[in-house]
Parts: sequence; structure tokens; C-alpha cells
Amino acid sequence: MTNLFIGLSNNQISSYKSIIEKNKKKNDVNILISSSTLSIESKFWDKIIDTSNSFNNQSSSFYTSLKNIYFKIITYKKIISQLQQYKDEKEITLYFTYIEDILTNYLLLSFNKNLKGIAVEDGTLNYYHHTIKSLSKKKFFLKWFLSNFLGVRFKFYKGHSSGIEYEHVLKQYIRVPELSLFPNKSIQLPFEYTNISFNNTALIIGQEPYINVYGRELYDERLIKLIEILKSKPYFNTLTKVYYKPHRNGERIDYNKLKENFHNINLEILDEEESLEELYFEKLESKFIYAFDSSALLNIYLEIDNHSKQNISFDVLLKYNTSLKPMFKKFNFNIHL
Repeated sequence: MTNLFIGLSNNQISSYKSIIEKNKKKNDVNILISSSTLSIESKFWDKIIDTSNSFNNQSSSFYTSLKNIYFKIITYKKIISQLQQYKDEKEITLYFTYIEDILTNYLLLSFNKNLKGIAVEDGTLNYYHHTIKSLSKKKFFLKWFLSNFLGVRFKFYKGHSSGIEYEHVLKQYIRVPELSLFPNKSIQLPFEYTNISFNNTALIIGQEPYINVYGRELYDERLIKLIEILKSKPYFNTLTKVYYKPHRNGERIDYNKLKENFHNINLEILDEEESLEELYFEKLESKFIYAFDSSALLNIYLEIDNHSKQNISFDVLLKYNTSLKPMFKKFNFNIHL
């Protein structure tokens, strides 16, 4: 069996490694498609097809968005050319996260008629109704037009953005299968619990992709609201530091303006390639976490061991996606509407 894994983030690659370790099969050939800017352990892979380019998209205008998508497609074409030997493979499986991505869309829907798909959770996508209608129409059309113009077939997909509704997508690996959409096709994603020592810091998780959908002014307004919730807490003036981690995609906000909201407390911007989950468990260990509906909330909460869960606080401002309220409520997050 040939297994293709599309690793667009460190968190995805980490999940893939867990799946490989649990389902070791002697004759499987595991091929990782990823970026050399991410953390890759070669021992897990029989072959690595990588690019020196990052998969992140931090476009701040129509021109930069156009440019970013163009060069991403050129990169994807080079990757596809290295996959041609598998185009007629009889037993081939694709592990992926979502089919909005151009490369994933092509491989799952156009590459090989024998290909089977397995979706792997990378946050909250698999827990609520997300389709093409949930995306920026302008950006999605731009992807569709440029991809097909440049020779990479990109289809308007049907149903949920995870691709789970397609017949040839066999299942999805989920951390909490019973809460997912399509639980009949959901199985447990293997992961390990982590014991951590919390410190007296707060972490604010940004979700800059919402700027592309709702505009910068509204995003700034809601981010200030999130900060006001933090500042209203009795422990705010005792914090030793506040971290702000922007999303890996989306345009960057004005960090100097952001710092104006923290006069007596040090604000540190974590605008690096490393995934938030890795940063949190290896460096931050913040006791207080603030976000909108970030996928990292789920990843962090579920990985923390049950004893440590009692000592961490999550505050969620659900101004963008209220469909996640039941799940966050189940985990006893502090929900603000």
C-alpha cells in the first residue's frame, strides 16, 4: 500500500506520526509531502517530497494574495510532477486535513481513480458544518481560476470541507469522535497526554484569516473586546507576561498598536514558524488562554492530562463561530458572546 500524507503544518505531521506508529504494516510505503520549513523526522518516512517554501499565507492585499496563490500553485506543480509514478497505483491512500487546499483538492478528486482518502483532524473543522459557503468567495474563486489556468485541476467540492462526505473518503481520525460531525465515519486519533507546570502568564491566540472574510476593522474591534475580557480579570495585574500568537495564515495586524493595550505588562509577539501547540507545551505553559474559536484550543485542552486540566482557564469569545458553543461548553470553557 502506498500512503501519501499531506503535511501543511507541524501539528498535522505529528498526528500522522501517531497514526503510523499505531498502524504499522510491513509492506506500506509512507510518503510525506511537506515543506522543509517544518519539523520532519526522516525515520517515519520512506520518501519525503518537500519544498523550501512555507505553506503559510500572510497576504494583506489582493495583489499579494494573487502572488502568494500563484507561487503556491507553481510549487504544487513541482510536487505533482514527482508523484506521477503513483498516478495508476492500484492501492493508494491519501491522508489529508481539508480539501480547500489546492494540492489536497487535486490529489483527492482528480489524481488517481483508485485513490482512497482518510481525513485527519487538525483542530475544530471536523466538529461543525463548514463548506465552500463558509469561505471568502473572492479568494476561493481566485484559487479555482489560477489553478485551472496553470494546469492544476481544482474542483468546486461538495459537502463538508474535510471531504468526509465523499464515498472514497473512508474515515476520519478525530480526538473526540462522539462530538464530531459524521461520527459513523470517525475513529479515535491516537495521542499522548502531557503533564505541564503552569506559569502565571496569559496567551492570546489570534485568528487573522477572519480578516480576509470580515475585514480588518471588525477583527481589530473584536480582538480589543477579547483583551478587555482579559483585563477585567482580578489576576490581570499579577501576570508576568502576555503572549500573542498570530495564526500562521492571514495578514499581520499592527503589533505596535496592539501593545498600546498593555501599559504595565510585557506583551510578547510569537510570530514564528513553530506551531502554537509545540510552543505551548515546550515553552509557554500559560495558565490563562484567550481566543475566538481557534483549533489550537481543542488541541491543547485534549492533550493536557486530566489532573492538569483543573488548573488551566480557557476564555472564548464566540463572535465568529457559535456552532462550537456546545463543544466548548462540554469542556467547561468560559464562553463570551
